[in-house]
Amino acid sequence: MAEPTAYPAKGIVPISARIRSETPEDTSERGCSTESWTSSPAVGPARSVSGRCTTDTASTSVRNTGSCTTARTRSTDETLTGLLAWNNEKSGMSGHGEEISVLHVDDDPDLGDLVAVHLEQTHGNLSVCTERSAADGLERLSEHTFDCVVSDHDMPGMGGLEFLKVVREEYDELPFILFTGKGNEEIASDAISAGVTEYLQKGMGTDQYAVLANRIERAVEERRAKTALEESERMLSTLISNLPGMVYRARNEPDWPMEFVSDGAAELVGYSSEAFERGDVSWGALIKDSETERLWETVQTCIAAGEPFEVSYQIETADGETRWMWERGRVVDTDDNGVEILEGFITDVTAREERERELADQRAFTEKLIDSIDDMFYVVGTDGSLVRWNDTVSSVTGYTNEKLASMDIGDIVADSDHEKLWEVFEETLETGYGTIEAGIETADGERLQYEFKGSLIEDGRGDLFGIAGIGRDITERKRRERELREYRTLVENVGDPMYILDTDGRIEMANEAMAAHLGYDRAEIVGSEPARFMPEADVERGTALIRDLLGDDERTWAAYEMRTISADGTVRINEDRIAPLFDEEGNFDGSVGVMRETTERKQRERELERYETIIEAVGDPVYTLDDEGVFTYVNEAIEQLTGFEPDELIGEHISTIMTGEDINRGSELIRTILSDPTRQNVTFETDIVDQTGNHTPIEIHIALLPAADGEFNGTAGVIRDISDRKDRERQLAEFASVVSHDLRNPLNVVKRRISVARTSGDVSHLEAAESAADRMDELINDLLTLARQGETVGETAMVDLAALAGQAWIDVETGEATLEKIGTATIEADAARLRAVFENLFCNAVKHGRRADGAPITVSVGTTDTGFYVADDGVGIPPEERDDVFERGYTTSDAGTGFGLAIVAEVAQAHGWSVSVTESESGGARFEFTTSSER
Repeated sequence: MAEPTAYPAKGIVPISARIRSETPEDTSERGCSTESWTSSPAVGPARSVSGRCTTDTASTSVRNTGSCTTARTRSTDETLTGLLAWNNEKSGMSGHGEEISVLHVDDDPDLGDLVAVHLEQTHGNLSVCTERSAADGLERLSEHTFDCVVSDHDMPGMGGLEFLKVVREEYDELPFILFTGKGNEEIASDAISAGVTEYLQKGMGTDQYAVLANRIERAVEERRAKTALEESERMLSTLISNLPGMVYRARNEPDWPMEFVSDGAAELVGYSSEAFERGDVSWGALIKDSETERLWETVQTCIAAGEPFEVSYQIETADGETRWMWERGRVVDTDDNGVEILEGFITDVTAREERERELADQRAFTEKLIDSIDDMFYVVGTDGSLVRWNDTVSSVTGYTNEKLASMDIGDIVADSDHEKLWEVFEETLETGYGTIEAGIETADGERLQYEFKGSLIEDGRGDLFGIAGIGRDITERKRRERELREYRTLVENVGDPMYILDTDGRIEMANEAMAAHLGYDRAEIVGSEPARFMPEADVERGTALIRDLLGDDERTWAAYEMRTISADGTVRINEDRIAPLFDEEGNFDGSVGVMRETTERKQRERELERYETIIEAVGDPVYTLDDEGVFTYVNEAIEQLTGFEPDELIGEHISTIMTGEDINRGSELIRTILSDPTRQNVTFETDIVDQTGNHTPIEIHIALLPAADGEFNGTAGVIRDISDRKDRERQLAEFASVVSHDLRNPLNVVKRRISVARTSGDVSHLEAAESAADRMDELINDLLTLARQGETVGETAMVDLAALAGQAWIDVETGEATLEKIGTATIEADAARLRAVFENLFCNAVKHGRRADGAPITVSVGTTDTGFYVADDGVGIPPEERDDVFERGYTTSDAGTGFGLAIVAEVAQAHGWSVSVTESESGGARFEFTTSSER
């Protein structure tokens, strides 16, 4: 088949000039390193022939349709001119205003400088380098690149023509202008023969420099254009030979007979280009029968519309393999018989088809994956409209997909958060990323709290498309945050020092009560080792307790006695309730402790040992109520006080454990806090009603729960059982009654005897008054003992019982009675308080334990397996009176105060002992003290 006659010189095929903008992206099948093609029609192996008519800018093809768009058929010259312009633009060698470097050689220094000044001033794109001789000019040319050389003719040494000849030998295409003051036909002829570009004679005035500048620019532009043209011709020839397919020229007939086929045919389908040109093989014979009719219809539709065509179809190669082809072509001429001549390009897109099938599968997988995400996935347009969403959006909001398609993001987000929403929306459009926490309103009116995170996304062309993001339900997290605020309120208002240790045993958190207790700022406490504030031995005990709790599934907390050392050196005794902390995976995450100072309690209430056990084992009940008085939190300590388990009370009203009158009192106190910003909490006493209806006196410490909107949000409280305190107050009243009764009688005796003595002058009445006064003195001493020492003990030490009993015997008026010490033992006790026990028992035995035969009594002190005893051989105490002997004021003698044995009982209780009275071996009284379960 003969070559097309319409091709321009140097074998540039016009259809190849159109290939750059018409070839699909995929060239990976051939391993080419050519540029990526901008057009990538979407085709798939499951489809038959597809096609479209195209404009000059390729776009995605439309499957199985034959639509045409307006397009202008470019001529070969137009195509070549466009490609040359593209190449010139790429290489930077065309267009006015580009810098031109000029080498000017002239032996006249003044003239050389003048030429340079005029050229650079009148033409800003000219840059002139001046040399004084041709030899210097040649050296400069070897060092730098110039666009043009301007040279004088007559110069010492090497003249202008000789200079030109040397330049032509080395720089054949470099523009050379002979600018000389001598002008004649002979010089001009020689210059032209030597290859001069321009010949210009120097003249007068400055106009000659403008002419020179124009000649320079014209010469340089012509050279650049020639270079660009040659480069384009070389590039086009290379492009044809390296295209990943074949270029063709064919007749528009059913078998598509080929007049020209490029060398790529053999690699493309296994047949040589010559075979197609000779007609040995027709292109139509390779096309699959299922594709032939649709392919023909598509091409003819586009030709009839005067537009290019673009089609994809399947063929069978020489070795029987089925491959996908992509073809783009157009009518370029008609022959003498009126048959259209087509020119176009065909390439193998099988790999692309397979890749697109994979991409389709990946897209389907991605869609399923997005729909399976528990969080909301969404794409919002730049106007806020919902563009894409997963199934979670529909299931959470309750809106159908049809309804969501008509909504924007503002229709889902709660009205109260709209201002914040649109602020973050604009911020995301500006910065590329944004986050917001907002409420969403479902179709049935439910409100949920969500966190939305979004980022800008672009479409395939790189234009802004919208915002894609994830919405995560944080309703539960917000609930936990509220609980955390409530717990923090409890921690800060409970009044007891609290702290948290990290896994390394360092203090991670301390409340204000802890800071006040230690006398340090919180910042000084956090991060410190506990040993800074307490003895090392107590730290070790606490660490061991935590270790025991970690190994015991039955216990969650423990309490132990420890000491703290405040900033001023004060040592305080505390009860520390500690518990291990665990993270969400159940791993040990530190420990928490709540301290309660027991220094004063140790001094005042040692004799009430039964209450110490309760205090060590059980903390105070702590609770929170919402704004309607309903329990939202109760700790485990409430069960011991009320009989209700925590879960039974949560959700119940406060009236479950408190009477209406007391609730009203509490409500009034809460109103006083709300009306007085300076008050943070209140405390009042009331009764709590347990599960069986019994009342227990309590003290409640109430504080307001924080609220973000400033409205009343409920209360937090700490309940403290004050039954013990109320009992002591009752005992004090009883004590005052006894004191007022027992002191009043001897006081009346004194007053009457003194009055009688005054009136009668009989001083014998003063002896009776003195006796009554002595009795008052004994009563006062015993009462002071009870009042000053009460139920507490001081510092304890190991005491020898026999030695201490002997010292006490010496200090008591025992007359002829004797002391018998049977064995001895050591016991931990307050020596002074224990000595007072012995003294009271000895006095009681001497005064009330007389023998029936009138002989002096014998008092014995000895030890038992669980403690010690004091006994006598007197008349003893009747069984029916033994339960009453330890009551305050009980006595069988008019001379007794009735407080001695009461003091004995209370000192024993203060030590944590028990005391009982029974009969001795000789029938007298025996007081037994139990100090331990086994000695």
